[in-house]
Amino acid sequence: MKKKFISVLAGAAMLHCSAYAQNPDKPEDRVQNEGWQVSLSAGALYNPIYLGDDDYQVSVFPNLIVQYDDLLTASIQGIEVNAINSNGFKAGPVARFNFGRDEDGGNPLGLGDGTDDLIGLGDVDFTVELGGFAQYSIGNFSAKAELRQGVNGHKGLVGDAELKYGSTFDALGRTGSFSLGPRITFGDKKYNSAFFDVNAAQSIASGLSQYDAGSGMNSYGFHGSVVVPVSDRISVTGFAGYDRLSGDIADSSLVQERGSEDQGMAGIMLSYRF
Repeated sequence: MKKKFISVLAGAAMLHCSAYAQNPDKPEDRVQNEGWQVSLSAGALYNPIYLGDDDYQVSVFPNLIVQYDDLLTASIQGIEVNAINSNGFKAGPVARFNFGRDEDGGNPLGLGDGTDDLIGLGDVDFTVELGGFAQYSIGNFSAKAELRQGVNGHKGLVGDAELKYGSTFDALGRTGSFSLGPRITFGDKKYNSAFFDVNAAQSIASGLSQYDAGSGMNSYGFHGSVVVPVSDRISVTGFAGYDRLSGDIADSSLVQERGSEDQGMAGIMLSYRF
């Protein structure tokens, strides 16, 4: 089997950067269209082949974002609903899609040779994660936290929290935007074990030392993105970030013996808004 491409996109990292850049929290910075809006994107990403790897690969990827007013946003990342939206505070349900990981390390959208690091560790199945989020914005700053439970696949509890500074700038007579800030991720034992445990049988099959991961903060880092409009409907988004793996997943034999605690990423995408 081939490794699903969402995992190649470093999970939510890239999507958080690009989605935030296309949907600033300040109402005056958003495209003032009511009703349904659809954006189609294509881009390239340079990042680790799997979370915790020290080898990098260029991947190409598509994305489709569908919005309804300031109520609903849906993309290949998942679905988010602003059930509460008042005085800078937003909250509501979310559904995220974690496309898992295949042990052969193949990447159908990658331009490299993939990796053999995961052979013997087994597959992590596609997971639907259901949960909720809360976000508060004041001025140019926005703080957001999200918590989700896997209903299948890894069946673990996972979440993230971020602080963003976002603003606009003049881009050749049009309004561009940028955002940047720190971000942390965390997971419970079930989630971390699905991706970073190495049991006795897996140790024999993979050559890695046995390891049993617990729960805790999984990473901390800093991400930024910038959106430059080319026309009323076309924009270019650039994004980059760095994360340092921490806690039990950083101590996993997969990371210590074959990967790295330092995880970087950078990419660019072209978007068309219908």
